[in-house]
Amino acid sequence: MSRVLLKALQKVIASDEDEIGSGKYALTTDKSGKFWGNAGAGGIFYAKNTSRFLLPFRSERVNEPHTWGVWGGAIDKNELPEEAIHREISEETGYTDMYKILPLFVYTKGDFKYHNYLIIVDDEFKPKLDWETERYGWFHLGEFPHPLHFGLKALLPHLEQRMKGLQL
Repeated sequence: MSRVLLKALQKVIASDEDEIGSGKYALTTDKSGKFWGNAGAGGIFYAKNTSRFLLPFRSERVNEPHTWGVWGGAIDKNELPEEAIHREISEETGYTDMYKILPLFVYTKGDFKYHNYLIIVDDEFKPKLDWETERYGWFHLGEFPHPLHFGLKALLPHLEQRMKGLQL
């Protein structure tokens, strides 16, 4: 499918509130690579019972479609990154049980910052999916599927380092 046709379909599918590249869901880039929005927060789930990580496969309706990434999105006005990750966990996965978060890495490009967290849960779970995510999978570190979103690629060395020193 051509990119022009894909963009046209995305605009037809999206409502005014969630149009790709605008509003509260705007963590995409324009043709120059500049981010729309200036901050985001997201995380990668780790299940203690299996030692696996939960990754979302990004839908056609988001930037960097059909790549494996992290769960997250824009930080709302007057919201701290730590508040945003808690909100994003609920919004993007529907997960409401107990968890622990640990900061991993802040991706920075120009004025844009994306705060990445490790989200530690006791057991694997089935996330609820929305328009941003086509599917999901639980994977062992070193066995992540491809293609990876550029943000997850940047996060991997920090995740590997954090997991070496983590006492669970």
